Amino acid sequence: MTVLRGLLLCCLGLASAGLQAGGEHGVSPGPLTALQRLGSLPELTVARAHPAAVSVPMAQWVTPEGLRVFWSRSQQLPMFDARLIYDAGAARDGKLSGLAAAVSGLMDEGTRSHDAQQVAEGFERLGAQFSASSYRDMALLELRVLSAPAQRDPALALFAEVAAEPAFADDEWKRLQESLRIGQRQRQQSPAGRAGLLFYQRLYGDHPYANPPSGLAASVERITPDDLRAFHARYYNVRNAVLVLVGDLDREAAERISLAISQRLPAGDAAAPLPPVQPLPQAVRLHEEFPSQQVHIILGETGIAHGDPDTFPLMVGNELLGGSGFGTLLMRELREQRGLTYGVSSQFIRMREAGPFQIGFSTRADQADMALKLTRDLLQRFVERSAPAADVQAAIDTLVQSFPRGLASNEQVAGFLGMIAFYGLPEDYLEHYIERLRAVTPGQVSDALRRHLHPDRLLVVTVGRKTAQAPAATAAETAASAAGAKP
Repeated sequence: MTVLRGLLLCCLGLASAGLQAGGEHGVSPGPLTALQRLGSLPELTVARAHPAAVSVPMAQWVTPEGLRVFWSRSQQLPMFDARLIYDAGAARDGKLSGLAAAVSGLMDEGTRSHDAQQVAEGFERLGAQFSASSYRDMALLELRVLSAPAQRDPALALFAEVAAEPAFADDEWKRLQESLRIGQRQRQQSPAGRAGLLFYQRLYGDHPYANPPSGLAASVERITPDDLRAFHARYYNVRNAVLVLVGDLDREAAERISLAISQRLPAGDAAAPLPPVQPLPQAVRLHEEFPSQQVHIILGETGIAHGDPDTFPLMVGNELLGGSGFGTLLMRELREQRGLTYGVSSQFIRMREAGPFQIGFSTRADQADMALKLTRDLLQRFVERSAPAADVQAAIDTLVQSFPRGLASNEQVAGFLGMIAFYGLPEDYLEHYIERLRAVTPGQVSDALRRHLHPDRLLVVTVGRKTAQAPAATAAETAASAAGAKP
């Protein structure tokens, strides 16, 4: 077992003061001792900015059938979370955009042995929660249940059945297909939804990442139950999956559970690697007309993949630019000082291949040109000028303080372990996360931003009432966004 050292604690408030005093005096402090400790504001400030390291005991193995397993034991609650993560996201849709979403949407709608109602009642009777979802890179099956064998074992048996033997019945598919149609219409009625679709389509072109996780209207109409079964057979197999187990489960039980699930899953091979992403060679400006009072704006370019060596410097840089909302450069300039938008944010979306960097916000149509020009100018100066060391340190402190809160539950731990397993990140990723953040220097932030952000090569997408400087999208691009087909 790889043990990630440290304690999952934020040294905050009375809890922090009490632990410090207890360690020094050998007994738990009384109220007066705790208040005396709390009275030192400088010490408390330092403690808040430097929480202890994170400890997540973890082990991994591979079953004889080829299922990779990541396990972490936590006995705080008599529950555990199980996740099956498949390389079966929208990037595997091929020419049938929406196929991955359709498959995940039907995973709990009946199996070969039980109909949809029986599946739902089976989980409910055991007090278990099941969910299925899909994204661009991955598809997830999640289970949460009490760790007592009386609830755990039958819930896991049903979980494995759902994963291995979905029915994909015609009537269930027709119901889901209608729901997907409604979702497509809702997206077409949203400037933000239309802008996001056009942004990914233009940024990624023929790359599989151009496929939206929710699919496209035209292709959803062409999907058949045979397509669903073929997709499941190809991608929902034992060698194309990762199993994550987190919670009140000892090693022996975890190995027994993983073996049972592994033996139940279909055989098959891992998905082929995705092609590399090609960045846009020059700036692109697209506008799509939409009768709304607000114009939604997205600007960005291709960013980085998981495991990129510049991950932590870019994380700090993005925190300064627009990562956490209030207090960031974009929020101060666009909202607080000029009132151009209610909210603006920036993000690097890391995926298996290079995900996008993007800035997004909405503003009134009559001030869209001004807001866009200001945003581009701010980004240009942000990349060209090195951030003050004090600002960099403040951003690091914010990220360090927030990290332990992201591991406060079994579900959150399972999410991190799933990310580590699926993207092949180092086993010590969590153990050294805070250490790597604290090691970031202002020079590393500036160098990373200049390598990865190119203000002269941005893709800018606006959806709303036409502005003076906004050339319209091409006829093919506008038709594609409206009809739900890639140009």
